[in-house]
Amino acid sequence: MSSFADLIKTTPEPADLTAIDRAWDKWRTTRARETQDQAGNDSGPYDHDRFRSLLDGVFAGSPYLTNLVMRESDLVCSLMDRDPDQAMAEVFAELSARPDATASSRAVSTQLRRAKRRAALLIALADLGGVHDLHWVTRNLADLAAMAVETALGYLLAQSAAKGEMVLPDPANPTTGCGVAILAMGKMGAFELNYSSDIDLIVIYDPDRIEYTGKRNLQDHLSRMVRTLMQLMQERTGDGYVFRTDLRLRPDPSVSPLAVALETALSYYETLAQNWERAAMIKARAAAGDLELGEWFLEELQPFIWRKSLDFAAIADIQSIKRQIHATKGHDRLAVAGHDIKVGRGGIREIEFFAQTQQLIAGGRDPRLRRPATLDAIDALVETERVEPQVADDLKKAYVHLRNIEHRLQMLDDAQTQKLPESDEGLERLARFSGFPDRQAFGDALTDHMRRVAEHYAELFAEQPSLASDHGNLVFTGTDDDPGTIETLTKLGFSTPSGVISTVRNWHAGRHRAMRTTRARQMLTNLAPSILTAMSETASPDTALANFDRFLGRLPTGIQFMSLLNANPELLHLLARIMGGAPALAETLGRNVSLLDTLLEPGEEAADDPDDIQVHCDREMSMAEDYEGVLDAVRRFANDRKFDIGVGLLTRQLDFDRTGEGLTAVAETSLRALLPEVEKQVAQRHGWIPGSGMAVIAMGKLGARELTFGSDLDLIFVYDDTTEHRASDGDASLQIGPYFTRLSQRFISAITTLTSEGQLYEVDMRLRPSGNKGAVAVPLTAYATYMQNDAWTWEIMAATRARVVAGPQGLQQRLTDVLCGIIEKPRDPDELATAVRDMRQKIDMQHRTRDIWSLKHVRGGLVDLEFLIQFLILAHADQHHAIVRGHVVEALDNLHRCGLLDDRDHAALRDAYRHLKGAQTLLRLCHSHRFVEDQASADFRRLLASSLNHSDFADVRNAVIKAQADIRDCFDRIVGDSAT
Repeated sequence: MSSFADLIKTTPEPADLTAIDRAWDKWRTTRARETQDQAGNDSGPYDHDRFRSLLDGVFAGSPYLTNLVMRESDLVCSLMDRDPDQAMAEVFAELSARPDATASSRAVSTQLRRAKRRAALLIALADLGGVHDLHWVTRNLADLAAMAVETALGYLLAQSAAKGEMVLPDPANPTTGCGVAILAMGKMGAFELNYSSDIDLIVIYDPDRIEYTGKRNLQDHLSRMVRTLMQLMQERTGDGYVFRTDLRLRPDPSVSPLAVALETALSYYETLAQNWERAAMIKARAAAGDLELGEWFLEELQPFIWRKSLDFAAIADIQSIKRQIHATKGHDRLAVAGHDIKVGRGGIREIEFFAQTQQLIAGGRDPRLRRPATLDAIDALVETERVEPQVADDLKKAYVHLRNIEHRLQMLDDAQTQKLPESDEGLERLARFSGFPDRQAFGDALTDHMRRVAEHYAELFAEQPSLASDHGNLVFTGTDDDPGTIETLTKLGFSTPSGVISTVRNWHAGRHRAMRTTRARQMLTNLAPSILTAMSETASPDTALANFDRFLGRLPTGIQFMSLLNANPELLHLLARIMGGAPALAETLGRNVSLLDTLLEPGEEAADDPDDIQVHCDREMSMAEDYEGVLDAVRRFANDRKFDIGVGLLTRQLDFDRTGEGLTAVAETSLRALLPEVEKQVAQRHGWIPGSGMAVIAMGKLGARELTFGSDLDLIFVYDDTTEHRASDGDASLQIGPYFTRLSQRFISAITTLTSEGQLYEVDMRLRPSGNKGAVAVPLTAYATYMQNDAWTWEIMAATRARVVAGPQGLQQRLTDVLCGIIEKPRDPDELATAVRDMRQKIDMQHRTRDIWSLKHVRGGLVDLEFLIQFLILAHADQHHAIVRGHVVEALDNLHRCGLLDDRDHAALRDAYRHLKGAQTLLRLCHSHRFVEDQASADFRRLLASSLNHSDFADVRNAVIKAQADIRDCFDRIVGDSAT
């Protein structure tokens, strides 16, 4: 039998000669201390040329292995006359020695870590020295991991039994028949474990096989045991660690316990598991614990893993696993520095996916393909004539080369990495450690293999459209975030790419009801890149995706919706625009998914048609069974109709004027529907006041029919106090003043209360006489007297936009007459101009801004335009009754018709209003917060430009600036310069 030293064939190229000298000095010191030979005559490997060269390469390239050599110098010296397999067998024997239940966890921890340390050193030296091939290396790493897990589990089971918590079938062999099985997944399962790999495990248990006598429930007990096992394996101590342990491949890992009950696991794989999980199960094996249970479980899963028949959708979903990686034929030169040899182009994962995707599609019908190890699977593809021998040969050679480089990369510092160094110095160090003379030769060999892999991989789906983005990968399989996908999502504009990956994974995991069918999830795989791309084009991609996720969560089923998106690409872009650019519409759609029909099948009537709006409201009201139902019905009607109008604006089916009129009609209809219902509620307790009633005066934008998205309702409530009856006729009678105060308060509550259908409107009462200090409901006679004699100029100006929208017809007419009489009173134009300028200055002091997008308050903004119109109306209404109109466009046209505005000013102000009001309406719809121009998305810029009939956003900006200049010029010429 040859010794390890005699079997050495290759050695790393030394890169740092000074490191070699330092290491040998330390070696001599260490051996002198170990052997108590103060002269350090135990030279050992130093006197063997090949062994010394091997250690020279280790000392020059790997601080981690150098430390192991010093710490395990006796093991190194023993290799002078021992076979490496014999040495490994001794390490495994030491590792598998079952610790007594009375042993401390520290002692067990030390046992595990010492064995790992010695095995890691042996495997590394055998690998670097060419003593054994890749298969031996990965097989021993996988066996090492399995034995470590088995020993740790056996110790914990024995401890549990000693505490009286479990009764073990075979106390001398705690894991035998214990009812707890640990499956090795991924590379550990296929005996392909890499040098510094995590180990992927799934822990299952069968309650029927476990005799549990503890106080906690079995589920909690086993989960705690698994948590302790993980700690034993991966906690770093002075002795190092054993293996980092990952349990995220278990069924539904975000919600399932660490130990999964057998029936729960079987049910998951039968109903919710995805194709990438089928791919993962190809490599699964029972590695520790109750091996009989583990093997039975995997046998039960064979129909899930190897399906004998697949529909086209399932095949497409499997193929999509590889199509999510950005792959094209004819690559440019592949970079070496910083390249990830696992997930990067031409890397290890492409070789694995090349085999696994074809295994999944055909393995159900051809058992020859059911081979866990990658190289064996590639051979099987040749045997079944699915892959040309030359292609297989290229892939196998590349796989071995890449795995060897992966191991040497990880041996440098014991880091779980597959990313090559960025610096020339780092690459030079790795190249020499890998046996190359320099980084150039290293890079040439590596890129040659990666290019071949990339070409063969791209050839697999040359005739299929890629599911990757033009920006790069979009991979959502597995449990680790794909670095390429992180990069792609960042390029697309998502600020939290890991959160995006988690969201998409939740879709695939069937978190939402709509995604619980296999068909829906398969369709989603193909649509996910389009969904993400569409969301990325909105003002806020992360917000858009979050809103879309909430919407998806409220869908009853997913197949129909996914089919709609697939058949109507424009629908997806419209949805994205709503989700990312119109928060109020997104909230409404999320609350009422039936509105999706509105996007697909627009009604015959326009969204702003008053008659259709009334019919819609009546229909909802007819289904209300009680007062609470009325509140919900009105909210449902209003929110749905506002949604329709918003969509109409986004799709340019409605212009800004029609949008304002439509929103106004919705608000008026809501008020008229609610007021009688509130009156009935009040009357049930307090009765009625014969001959009286309450009217609602709409002020501000509602009064002028210019309502925008998110507008408050400026309201004034006036009741008829001319009746001879001074109290109500109910059981709990109220005087007329308190009665209408109670009615108005209930009415406000009916408008503003948040119900399950959302909120209707906010109400602002500050325009009533005496503002917030005045009565909520004002008597008609007091209101008329106040407005005629005591009203401030700003209150009279506000009255130019007032309109009575609800209440008894007679009272409405009298209030309209009162308002007209106030507006048409003769006034001194100079005094009026002074008052208007003073008021504008006060507003400017409170809201002063130079931001051109503060469209209301900036000088030359909408406030200036409204004040200018109100000044002209109040100054001339006594002579020109026709100009008494609140809507800006109507008012401008009437003022022009009466000769109070010349052609130039009329045209300039009309155009200015169109730009400012149009921009304001879109900003209110698409930006819930202050608009910041630099942060505006390209999508919103395009929308604003097209809606205002401009070629680009820059033209819009220039038009807004011009509009504000024109308004200010007219204001200063007509009302007077109000600059402070």
